[in-house]
Amino acid sequence: MSLPRGFATDAAYFGAAVDFLHRYAWIYREANTSCLKSLDEMPGYMKDYFLELSNEQLNRFPFVHEALEDCPEEVLRFRQEIANLTPTQAAASAAGESPRKSKRNNCKMSIKKLHEIDKLASHIHGHCPDTRGIIDLGSGLGYLSEALLQLSDNYLILGLEAEEQRVQTARERTTNSNSISYEQLLITADASCRARIQEHAAALGLERAPTAIVGLHACADLSISAMLLFLRMPQVRCLHIMPCCYHKLALTEDGDSFVNFPLSRALREAMSAVAAPARCFHRPFLRLACQQTKSRWQSDARTHMAHGSQMFQRSVAAALCDEDESTRVRRQERPQTDYQDLQTFASIQQKYQLHSCQTGLGLDWRPEHERRFEAISQVYGNGRGARLAEALTCLQASIQLLCENVLLYDRLCYLQELAAVQQLGLTVRYEKLFDEKLSPRCHVLIAQKL
Repeated sequence: MSLPRGFATDAAYFGAAVDFLHRYAWIYREANTSCLKSLDEMPGYMKDYFLELSNEQLNRFPFVHEALEDCPEEVLRFRQEIANLTPTQAAASAAGESPRKSKRNNCKMSIKKLHEIDKLASHIHGHCPDTRGIIDLGSGLGYLSEALLQLSDNYLILGLEAEEQRVQTARERTTNSNSISYEQLLITADASCRARIQEHAAALGLERAPTAIVGLHACADLSISAMLLFLRMPQVRCLHIMPCCYHKLALTEDGDSFVNFPLSRALREAMSAVAAPARCFHRPFLRLACQQTKSRWQSDARTHMAHGSQMFQRSVAAALCDEDESTRVRRQERPQTDYQDLQTFASIQQKYQLHSCQTGLGLDWRPEHERRFEAISQVYGNGRGARLAEALTCLQASIQLLCENVLLYDRLCYLQELAAVQQLGLTVRYEKLFDEKLSPRCHVLIAQKL
C-alpha cells in the first residue's frame, strides 16, 4: 500500500481520502443486515443507474482503473475519485507462481495456508541474507518457523504465541530440533514484554545476532506491536509481517476511538478536519478494509440477485422491529429455492421469528409490523430492494481497497515518523505477496534498518 500517483504529500492524500470517505460513509456505515438505512441514503442518480445496469457492467463496476461505458457523468466522477485515491500497484496481481498443493511434515493444511507459508518463507529467506535470528510473532503451530528452517538450517528461530496449547503442540512437532524455541507470551511493545523477548532470544544465543521479526498473521494490534519492537530492539534489522483482522483493533478506555488507528500525524490531522470522524472511521470501516477484495466479485446474474435478495430480506425484517425487538431466522422446513419466495409479509412471518430483546421470548407479528412492511414495499418492491442491496455490495467492493490502503499506509507513515524521531535510517514499503483470491490480506510490510 502506498501513496497514489497524483499526490505529492501524505497530507494531501489523506486529506482527499478522508473527504471522500466522509461524503460516502453511507456505503459502509451500517451493517449489511441493516442495509435499508444505507439504501435510503443512496443518491437517486445511483439508484437509477444500478436499477438499469446489466450484469456484465455490474461485474466490471468495482474495477475502477478500467473504463466503463455508458456511465452517467456523476457515476464516472465517483469511479474516477476512487481510482485516483487507490494506488494502481495495490490492485495489481502478486508476482510469482500460482498456488499449488504441497506436503509439509505430514500435516493437514489448506491450499490457502500452504500458499501463505511457502510464499512468506521464501520471501523472508530471499530478503534477509545476513539474518541469523528469526522472531516469529504469533507463531501458532509453528508452520512458518519450520518452513524457514527448511530453507536454511543456520537460522535460530524464536516462536512467540499467546495461546499455551498451540505452544505445546508446536513444541511436540519439533522435538528433534535445537534451532527452534517456542514460548508462550502475549506480545506487546512495552518494556516488560520486550525484556521477556530479549531473555528468550538470549537463551537461543541471539543477544547480538542480526535478527528479523516476522509474522504470517499479525492480527489487529499485533502489527503495531511488531513495528514498535522492530524500532526498539537494536539487534532486529528487518521486519516482514502480514497485517490482518483490522476490525479487531482495540478501543481506548472511553470506547470512542481506537488505540492504534489513526496513527500517523498526517491522517490524524486529516480526520480532525471533518465533522464527527467517529461516524466514518469506526468498526464498520475497519471491517470493510478487511473484507474480500473485488477479485471474487464477479458472478452470474442469478447469484448476484439471490445475494441481494437475502441481504435485503434480512434488512427488512430488522426494520420492522420496535427498538426492544429482534428477529431470528426460523429453522427451515425446506430449502429456499428461489429469491422471489420472500416478497410478501406472510413470507417474512414464515421465515423470521420475532423476539423480545428483554426476555428472549418469541413474540407474535402484529398489524403494525405489516403496515411497516407495506410502506417499505411501496419504495423497494418489485425486486428494487434486492437489486439495490447488491448495488450497495458492489459499491463496497469498489472502495474496499481504498479503505485498506488508508489504514495500511497510515501505519507505514507512522513507522517513518517514529524512525525520524529516533534519527534511524530505514526503508519501508508494502509488497503484494499472496494470490488475493486465496488470501485477501495479501500485502507484506517490509522494513529494513540502514
